Amino acid sequence: MLRHISKAFKGNRGYHTFEQGDFCMLRQVKSNKKFFVGPLEEAGERGVKGGNIRHDSIIGKKPRSVIRPGNDSLGYMAHFPTLEEFVVNVPRACTPIYPKDASTIVQMLDLEPGHRVLEAGTGNGSLTLYMARAVAGGGNCVGTIDTFDIRESHSNTARKHVERYSRGKYKPTVSFHIGAVADKLPEMMNAEEQYDAIALDMPEPCDQIPRLLPYLKNDRFMVCYLPNMTQVLALAELIIDLPLVMEDCIEAEWKEWEVRATHIRSRLKLKEEDGTTPATITEVALPPDAWVCRPKNFDVRGHTAFLVKLRKSAAVL
Repeated sequence: MLRHISKAFKGNRGYHTFEQGDFCMLRQVKSNKKFFVGPLEEAGERGVKGGNIRHDSIIGKKPRSVIRPGNDSLGYMAHFPTLEEFVVNVPRACTPIYPKDASTIVQMLDLEPGHRVLEAGTGNGSLTLYMARAVAGGGNCVGTIDTFDIRESHSNTARKHVERYSRGKYKPTVSFHIGAVADKLPEMMNAEEQYDAIALDMPEPCDQIPRLLPYLKNDRFMVCYLPNMTQVLALAELIIDLPLVMEDCIEAEWKEWEVRATHIRSRLKLKEEDGTTPATITEVALPPDAWVCRPKNFDVRGHTAFLVKLRKSAAVL
């Protein structure tokens, strides 16, 4: 039974070793600070505290291997990046939809494997990847994402990110299109074809929504990413005359907390003076006198956008 389970998961949850073209997160073992590296190339290197780490010292290694820059004592543990780590660290053609919003949009759209999704405003491909992972499946439950952007440079950058993330596992799920979505859809779809969900990240969604609405299945969802409340109010006014109901308007916020052990310096000094604790022992080896628990970046404004969830509510004939 255990052998059968192992085979079932092989290849589905990461890879055995790093290869050329992969991305890597290096985590300093002592401080936990992370460095994004990649795509890995034989001649590449990454500057870190203590020197440079050559890409070829990572290639061929297993995840959780400790890499050291030269003969320096600092160790860096290698990990495959999570989707969150990937989308916030890859080069940007524009500001990405951050993981807190992308994951919320996936939930608001009620996505599942096999769904067909329309995205207008590909941008950096962050939301594209989150939605592709949600609708991808096995067997006959393989979903698709049609994503549009009016800027070819944005579309090309997003395509590159989708191709590079996790060795392109979601590449077959995503089709990239360039141009205004409402103008292009009639050229590629017939009147009977519809999507299970629509995600809109565009400056003026009100101009497009009436033309896109026929392509959304009844009783399914459209989510708009709107940076300011003026846009939300304009959308609320628009849908009065449309078969749409505003079910939610959400501002997603994540507050990251710092939780770590610490030592009171006066107590540590006394322990060293009375001989109970040699001065050479690192603080990590000692039981903590107290804990630090506080929000990280607590003074940073966390607003990115309002996420507005609309449900199509056409009359049933």
